[in-house]
Amino acid sequence: MAIDCEDQELLEGFLAETTELLEKLDDDLITLEKSPDDAELMNRIFRSIHTVKGASSFLGFDMLVKVTHKTEDVLNRLRKGELFLNPEIMDVILEAVDLVKTLVADIKGGDIVERDLEGTISKLIPFLSENATEATVLAPTSAPKEEKVATPPPPESAADAEAKAAGEKESAPADTGAPTTAAAAPVAQPKPQPVKEPQKPAPKGEELADNSTVRVDVKRLDDLMNQVGELVLERNRMIQLHSDYQTGLDPTGFGDDFGKLSKRLNFVTSELQMQVLKMRMLPVEKVFKKFPRIVRNLARDLGKEVDLVIIGEETELDRSVVDEIGDPLIHLIRNALDHGLETPDQRLSAGKDRTGTVVLSAAHEGNQIVISIKDDGRGIDPERISKKALEKGLVTEEQLASMGNREILDLLFLPGFSTKEQTTDLSGRGVGMDVVRTNIRKLNGIIEIKNDVGHGTEFILKLPLTLAIIQSLLVEVEKEVYSIPLASVIETMRVSKSEFHMIGGQEVLKLRDSVLPLLRLQQTFSCQEVYTDRDTCYVVIVGVAEKRIGLIVTRLLGQQEVAIKSLGKFLANLPGIGGSTIMGDGRVALIVDPIGLIGGGAA
Repeated sequence: MAIDCEDQELLEGFLAETTELLEKLDDDLITLEKSPDDAELMNRIFRSIHTVKGASSFLGFDMLVKVTHKTEDVLNRLRKGELFLNPEIMDVILEAVDLVKTLVADIKGGDIVERDLEGTISKLIPFLSENATEATVLAPTSAPKEEKVATPPPPESAADAEAKAAGEKESAPADTGAPTTAAAAPVAQPKPQPVKEPQKPAPKGEELADNSTVRVDVKRLDDLMNQVGELVLERNRMIQLHSDYQTGLDPTGFGDDFGKLSKRLNFVTSELQMQVLKMRMLPVEKVFKKFPRIVRNLARDLGKEVDLVIIGEETELDRSVVDEIGDPLIHLIRNALDHGLETPDQRLSAGKDRTGTVVLSAAHEGNQIVISIKDDGRGIDPERISKKALEKGLVTEEQLASMGNREILDLLFLPGFSTKEQTTDLSGRGVGMDVVRTNIRKLNGIIEIKNDVGHGTEFILKLPLTLAIIQSLLVEVEKEVYSIPLASVIETMRVSKSEFHMIGGQEVLKLRDSVLPLLRLQQTFSCQEVYTDRDTCYVVIVGVAEKRIGLIVTRLLGQQEVAIKSLGKFLANLPGIGGSTIMGDGRVALIVDPIGLIGGGAA
């Protein structure tokens, strides 16, 4: 049923306010469960639901009013001390909030879908007092009983939306005839799609946030406006200089004036660039705030006691990165709860506290953001991984014999790898960690594992702050220019060709106390050889996690900040190429992808 709202601006205001309230509600409810005596928090939750109910009533969204009214009544009893919070009550409240999110998502989609409300409302009713008159106005306590009476003859419930709406209106408890049949309509209609109904609320709740907009601090807008003003002044100066040059006035001073103008333009555009990047920045809290709810539900399903600690949620990064890291983090947190943490009894027998801890943290490190998921569980047993990888035919015994612990842990990221004996809703299909690595590589990031058998595991994600502009090292390969992301460059050196050696078909260089594998970019990118008589060349040593490789190039051209341009869908998957950029002289330079060159074993 299409939404009929005369004031579109009013509707948009309702959706914006409601979305903001619901986004915070999950986190508040989980916090309340841990500290039920927090009266201020309880009142804030109550006010949020009350606000949604009031606005829904004003706009005529009856289904939303019905659910929020019941939820508000239960919360009211909790804050008055007539009920005491326990996991069972919280389960029902969270289910009601999920239903509210689904109904709001329907409104946001522009179409009212008739949904089965009675299942959730019937779970809320037992927690209402006998004299809760406000609660009985919209949904009498006899409603669930009527539902049971009306359910047996489903063929009779082929009523249209109008009959359904009538069924949701208040009916007297004594009515057992026609009103009962009408009331059956909203119950029976969702039956043909029983699988979709439970699955819709959770994803739709996450989709409430509008990913097409970013909330920006007014001060940042003021700073941006100031920089644009500076840019306009420099533009005017440039126009004046060009005019003076054309008229031939004081040509001797033109060079000095133009040099000053170039420096000013460089400074102003750099500042402007920083301001625009800041406008795109979002706190990682946008992603982190959904995890307390996820951890609570998983812990209850798995029969484990888990304490989630979140650190650094105010850390900012580009919204393009924020939008992409949600799925990998969900997989890693599920992994920590399902595989990493033990049951309370197992933890006690191992001499640990019965409650496991998962620490989710974010911090800036140079031009990167580092996100860590750390648990104090059983850790990863390399022998078990080796055995499973052999059983599944993912590696051979010869390959395993030459692997260290680091390489064995990397087997976790192979497609199809799983240590679960049986497939469950949570894990066992062997796709989780593979998805994590694929998504992180898409963001030009890397993932590392720190493992302490018996004491826990830490997964560390290192991601670029922005995907739009990077610091890079420009190199020349046989008169062709390439850009190497500076974040991956460890050091550069000039080397005589006589220092190169071949070991097992691989060109290597002895670097201090280690042997560094080499890669000739001229051969990798099929560049035509131009310099044949040079005895020396440059080696750019790049690293991904603990892996190192030396890229052989002709010359180093210097460091430069470059804007990444896409190569388009036809050239998007070129091995070793991460995009392109346009140089100051108008030429196109390809951006090297170190992860692709190294082979992704560490990522």
